[in-house]
Amino acid sequence: MKVDSEPTPAVAAARPVGVWRQRNFQALWSAHTVSQFGTQITFFVIPVLALTTLSASTGQLGLISALETLPFLLVGLPAGALLDRWDRRRVMVTADIGRAVAIALLPIGHLAGLLSIPLLCAVGFAIGLFTVFFDIADQAFLPTVVSREQTPEGNSRLEFSRSAAELAGPSLGGLLLQSVTAPLILVVNAVSYLVSALLLGLVRLPRAEAPAPAPRAKTRMRTQIAEGLRFVFRHRTLRSLALATGTSNLVGLGGALGVVLTAFALRDLGLSPGELGLALTVGNCGALLGAVLSGRIVELVGLGRVLIAAKSMSGIAVVVLTTAAPTRAVPTLIAATGIMACGITVYNIAQVSLRQAVTPTGMLARMNASVRFAVWGTLPVGAMAGGYLASVIGTRPTLWLIAGIGLLSCLPLILTREVRTLRTFPAQPTE
Repeated sequence: MKVDSEPTPAVAAARPVGVWRQRNFQALWSAHTVSQFGTQITFFVIPVLALTTLSASTGQLGLISALETLPFLLVGLPAGALLDRWDRRRVMVTADIGRAVAIALLPIGHLAGLLSIPLLCAVGFAIGLFTVFFDIADQAFLPTVVSREQTPEGNSRLEFSRSAAELAGPSLGGLLLQSVTAPLILVVNAVSYLVSALLLGLVRLPRAEAPAPAPRAKTRMRTQIAEGLRFVFRHRTLRSLALATGTSNLVGLGGALGVVLTAFALRDLGLSPGELGLALTVGNCGALLGAVLSGRIVELVGLGRVLIAAKSMSGIAVVVLTTAAPTRAVPTLIAATGIMACGITVYNIAQVSLRQAVTPTGMLARMNASVRFAVWGTLPVGAMAGGYLASVIGTRPTLWLIAGIGLLSCLPLILTREVRTLRTFPAQPTE
């Protein structure tokens, strides 16, 4: 009796090539990693630049941060409708080039003696505008690069890179600030975006990924936007994820906490930029731990429980941070950052993969845009509110308020049975 030495097509189909061995994913992952490292350096340097070089107030820090995320409110929804018809890879390349040009204006302005708060605000808004298109395209692009079954693995690899960048970025930024002026460090970020664009150019997909014909009437655009919003907010799972994430973002690192943290660490606790960078670097080891263990944790505990527990960890971390004193500032900041980084990483891998799993391919960009509109739309509000409250009632009372709201952010997940009882990712999109 003859025994086949090669697997049948059915068996081969059941054994898809791992994401690490797929050239398209390798290019996407490389671009994502390079861009994330440059971005994390920028996130660390810009508020330090505003505080130390321009003597910015917490209110001005809030304004800068708010303008970086305001484009998600202004153009996020139409961007999603457009990206369901445009070539997502080309959009990401264009956005990378646009961000490189925008960030390069800061070192040029510094050398020309034109660096100012208005320039920081303008550059922040421009970077945010390009980031809207890049981020929505990025999350809609992954399921076309790998199979739907592999999207959790792909998201885990991308999240691992983001975590590694968060680990090394602040430390590298702090070290560079000891010898190089802050505006010149931003040249690194401009170069990273250009490298990311080149790497994305290596991704090659079938013709099915080509953009669909544009609609002929403006009403079609409004219809597509409305379809995306209805899909998200009528879908109980997506709605609960949007509410939970939007609430936590209001008071998170992109919102109120991001504004208050730098001022609290440098002014209230008396840390130097280098010490702050070191504390954030060590603490962000929690992000690497979360990225490595997220899949195993979901298998052991269940997806719903993991989402709820991971979402509550940010509030717990801010409680720890609020107890910091100058004599133990670094270890307290390390502990708080570690708890927060681990929770955010586990939650992001799980919730992004869940959103992709329950959404049909043709709705992915509009779903991402609608979710981003809801969850990123709270960022400028949180940044402005955090900066204002810190200037009126002080940074520590503002941190206590942030902690309380952060702990409540998991309520939409707890109250939604479809999320609370989930054991694993759905195999097919659900309407």
